[in-house]
Amino acid sequence: MKLSKYLDVNRIEFVSTYHCSGRCKHCSVGDRLNTPGPHHVPMQESINALRWLQAHYPIQSVMTFGGEPLLYPEVICALHSTARDCGIPARQVITNGYFSKRPDRIHQVAAALVEAGVNHILLSVDAFHQETIPLGPVLLFAKAVHQIAPEILELQPSWVVNQEHDNPWNTQTRKMLSAFAGLDIPIGPGDAIFLAGNAAKNLAEYYPAPSLDLNDGCGSQPYTEPLDHITSLSIEPSGNVVACTLPIGNLCQESMETIAARYDPYAHECSYALLTGRARALLELAKRQGMDIDLSQCWSVCDLCRQVVRRGNEKGVIS
Repeated sequence: MKLSKYLDVNRIEFVSTYHCSGRCKHCSVGDRLNTPGPHHVPMQESINALRWLQAHYPIQSVMTFGGEPLLYPEVICALHSTARDCGIPARQVITNGYFSKRPDRIHQVAAALVEAGVNHILLSVDAFHQETIPLGPVLLFAKAVHQIAPEILELQPSWVVNQEHDNPWNTQTRKMLSAFAGLDIPIGPGDAIFLAGNAAKNLAEYYPAPSLDLNDGCGSQPYTEPLDHITSLSIEPSGNVVACTLPIGNLCQESMETIAARYDPYAHECSYALLTGRARALLELAKRQGMDIDLSQCWSVCDLCRQVVRRGNEKGVIS
């Protein structure tokens, strides 16, 4: 069976939904939340893709997040029980913990996650989430999980710049975390917010001004990898299969086998330019195609790549 030499997949991420119970000012996909479109990933197609990928690659990790994934717990449990049955060792959920106000439903979902084989729940608690999400139901969810399987729960705060940086958001996050002190839940390192989506609109004052290095190449930024050595694939609510930020196929239209066999980043104008000539070549491509690129919104080569892909799709000029 032919497999792309540019794929070496060991991790699958399901952006399970773009529906969310929060309105966070740091959200990197804030402009996509609660917009018209599919409510969640196509379940059977996603399960089929998961099984196929596990049969052909050494998959070590499956993660579900959103949006708020637990708005659709049946889908999340189906994905993770499949991952468990496939022998995939790490099965993670990132959640803000707010999907219901009903104690019985909260306990039901907590138990279902454990039964489905989820073995790591990262609970997002910080100044951003608690600005619009009530703490009570989140605490109730944390207590329910902790009562059943305390070893799988971890608090996952988001930090502006980094955990040590002195700013009002980080100060408030530390106060939020103190509300969980009596539960003896470990606090993970969390994540450092990068400027995309809502964060670029609301938090830029805490970061250096945009300064694109035209010598930066593909995979040079945090949470990214070069498009010619992809180890992690994402599946979105639309069914899109995404390598880094580039859609490479759609599960509602074709099989994972077809998508994996076809993948070649050097066969596409945008990714070819980025891989062979770095940010400089990508910007030159955009100019040749008459694209209006806003460099004031480019903190990294990834921001440039996202703009070029979006503008190219809008104009129909990038293959």
